[in-house]
Amino acid sequence: MIEFNFKYALKSAIGENGLSITEIRSLENDLVQARRNLNELRRNGDIGFYDEIGDSGMVTAVKETADRLFSKDFNTLYVFGMGGSSLGAIFLKEALDGIFRNSYNNGNISEKVKNGGVFHKKVNVIFSENIDPCYIHKSMQNIDIKKTLFCFVSKSADTIEVVSQFFIVKEMLENEVKNYKDNLLFITDKRSGFLRRYADESGISTLDIAKNVGGRYSVVTAGTLFPAYVMGLNIDKFLHGAISYRDNILNKGVFENNPVYSLAAIIYLYYKQKKRNIFIINAYSDYLREYSRWFRQLFAESLGKDLTSPTPVPAAGATDQHSQLQLYMQGPQDKLIGFFCLKNFCKDYIINPDGFKEYDYLKDKKLSELLLNELTGVELALAIGGRPSFRVTVDKIDEFTLGELSFMSMEMVPVLGMLLKINPFDQPGVEKGKKFAYLLMGRRDDSMPAELEELNRLNNIPDLMY
Repeated sequence: MIEFNFKYALKSAIGENGLSITEIRSLENDLVQARRNLNELRRNGDIGFYDEIGDSGMVTAVKETADRLFSKDFNTLYVFGMGGSSLGAIFLKEALDGIFRNSYNNGNISEKVKNGGVFHKKVNVIFSENIDPCYIHKSMQNIDIKKTLFCFVSKSADTIEVVSQFFIVKEMLENEVKNYKDNLLFITDKRSGFLRRYADESGISTLDIAKNVGGRYSVVTAGTLFPAYVMGLNIDKFLHGAISYRDNILNKGVFENNPVYSLAAIIYLYYKQKKRNIFIINAYSDYLREYSRWFRQLFAESLGKDLTSPTPVPAAGATDQHSQLQLYMQGPQDKLIGFFCLKNFCKDYIINPDGFKEYDYLKDKKLSELLLNELTGVELALAIGGRPSFRVTVDKIDEFTLGELSFMSMEMVPVLGMLLKINPFDQPGVEKGKKFAYLLMGRRDDSMPAELEELNRLNNIPDLMY
């Protein structure tokens, strides 16, 4: 279950810098139209994340592929992916470390939990989400590549960073493993792109990513679900959480106990009317830190175009109370802060200050109380200073609630995009940067004449270096 509290975004709590209920509800027609637009895109097959969560065939393929590949002597899964091809799985890995990192069965993978078909072999899962050669070198030193399944995730099948790392791993495997292709898995487009062609020609195992699900929405695709399943996550429960949340919000009016749309309206109004250009995603739980990074990408890549959108900035409470809070309290009045926290923790501690009289007020208090009261204290201090915030509370960390949280985020961002009158499903700015990278690496073809001209112009300007 996810709870929302928008009290400290309201004028009644923070004064003239806040919003009124009337202002929020004034967007009702726009929100209804936004939902209609998204429904039309869904019906036309242009966006697929609404229905990918119910694709039982995809789930079966993920489980069968994992069971088949890890029936071999593999003890490590090494995942290579950029952006949405890794951030979703890393988010789930970090979150679920909080509930069962040590609960694996060391037995045969045919042993299944009766009520969910959970993968039950202990596997070390690591990620390369950058192309830092030092990190890759060190990580390779810490594994036995003969016992490692190397998984390359690329929606397009042509991501230059992923393909380049594949060539490096391929060379390593050829020198160490007789049938190196048995150590490879590609998760990619079903029909086109280099990785797909090479897999089809070479007999490498593959899983498909639906063409109409963008990379930043791919937390519900095989690209995330395969490593999540291998980590021990019950992917059925995760997807059921997403489905439950989808059906719940789509079957209600936009303001009928339906806070996803209120959240989109609040962020929009603070950006447009109050000139709050920075959106802080503050995770008040270590197990939600990677959620803030995943949500940042979803938000920034979907909305940051046409000279619009707030800038999303991740933060971690209570850690950043001692690094960023001073700026939030007395810096520019340009921020809206979203606090994301837990209600129930997997473990807690009672504070016992016996013998230290000045700390008697802590006696018998829980450590979680201190964390959440620090959050409340920050909310109050911000409110007194006329600085808006809202709180999103996740009941507990499990697969179902993570599915809810994921779908909530994936619905809210496109709705906000519709309010901003931009396309939340493309990324033209990223494509421009890719073209310059191709040119700098030596690629030449007829698809980049404007970029080549600009590159030549800028290369003729001397560097200003010291």
